[in-house]
Amino acid sequence: MKSIASRLLGACIAIGTAHAAFVPDFKLKPDDVTVLMGVDAELGEGLQRVSHSSHGKFQVAGWSRADQSATWKITSDKAAAHEVYVLVKRANQQPLAFKLDAAGKSLRCSLPANPLKWQRVKLEGLLDLPAGESTISLRLAAADGAPAFNAEVHAIELVRPEVRTAQEKRALAMRADTAWFQLARYGMMVHWTKQSMPRSGDAKSYDQAVADFDVEKFADQMKSTGAGFVVFTTSHAYQFFPGPSKALDAILPGRTAKRDLPMDLADALAKRGMKLFLYFHLGAHDDADWLKSSGFWETDTTPFFRNWQAIIREAGERYGDKLSGWWFDDGSTNYYYRSAPWESLAKAAKAGNPRRLVSFNAWELNNPTPFHDFCTGEACYDPRGIDALLTPAAKGFYPSGTHAGLQASACLISDANWVHASRDTPPSGPRWNADQLADLLKGFIAHKNVPIFNLEITQDGYLSPESLAVFEKAAVLVR
Repeated sequence: MKSIASRLLGACIAIGTAHAAFVPDFKLKPDDVTVLMGVDAELGEGLQRVSHSSHGKFQVAGWSRADQSATWKITSDKAAAHEVYVLVKRANQQPLAFKLDAAGKSLRCSLPANPLKWQRVKLEGLLDLPAGESTISLRLAAADGAPAFNAEVHAIELVRPEVRTAQEKRALAMRADTAWFQLARYGMMVHWTKQSMPRSGDAKSYDQAVADFDVEKFADQMKSTGAGFVVFTTSHAYQFFPGPSKALDAILPGRTAKRDLPMDLADALAKRGMKLFLYFHLGAHDDADWLKSSGFWETDTTPFFRNWQAIIREAGERYGDKLSGWWFDDGSTNYYYRSAPWESLAKAAKAGNPRRLVSFNAWELNNPTPFHDFCTGEACYDPRGIDALLTPAAKGFYPSGTHAGLQASACLISDANWVHASRDTPPSGPRWNADQLADLLKGFIAHKNVPIFNLEITQDGYLSPESLAVFEKAAVLVR
């Protein structure tokens, strides 16, 4: 029988590089968390791999019977005892039972009924794994004796207890103060990218569009919304940076700009009492040149994350205190399955400003790492946050659940799309009127949950006047 890795690699070759996939090495990491993705397992009958994109890895759905299983073959350089966690979601509050078999031992755990969606469940006891190869098998069942249930599994994690404890301690020591973030109350985001189209006609080259961007007008518009900071997108579907970057030039020339737009933005916003964040995506399936040059699909992630850190560290050191935050996308669906070196990434992201806020987007999944400062809350429109866990008494920090201890934030689409990529059309209008938006803002502010609202922006810097007017009126109502 072929190994899981060889079958995954064969599938990638069969469908071609345009739809490549990352193939893990299935080796235990003695000094880090080892992530075994559900989609990378040998799956039993009825289990389905969920995919929302060609570069992300999501969950396994269809868990409904006790005889279904997911199996991984792993190797270890030396024997060690590990904690085991299962990242699971239930369709309802039905209690679940877990059983994991490996190396002649079984670990079990029961998950009682509760309203939480995605959860990180710790199995009871430690799993002693020998040196060499081991087979790990996971089964689920209804803990109440029912013949059927409905669950999904994202991954399992294996980690030595002392490693987990030490990591959490170091992560807490790196956390930045979010007091200013809460006082800012809310922020605005724009996906101004290589894909952005002007209101009419052909798009300019990226370098020319960066050169022509009207920073002062844009900063005035952002100030009118009442927001305290702006998240400006760098890379998204394609790897480009709107300023100089020796690190990116060394990896893939022709993707930077002569003008330093982030520096100009930071200065213009600062004059108006606002701060700058940058959004960054590690890579996307549309950008074949970047995927090849960066080592995006390589099983050995060392070169890829070395490239990542070089780009991010250079930017952080250049902008220093002028850059107040990083918003890294696909934390749980792209970084996570690579068992990313989170601590090293967080240190690179805080280069030049240890007070800089950093987050790796979890989307609707579990928190991927303790090494960041806030929960992004993508598409969470409830001021009480994910799973409605926040109360005003929590003072903006999740008291429990998968994001426990993190500052709450949310990222919402205010118009129709993240990116304005349509030709010869204006940005779409707002989804709320001023009264509705003001009520929503009041709820977020009361819970110290900091929302970020994405507005469509054209390549020539045009924003919907209707959307701007709604935010301006809502800001007055909130004040």
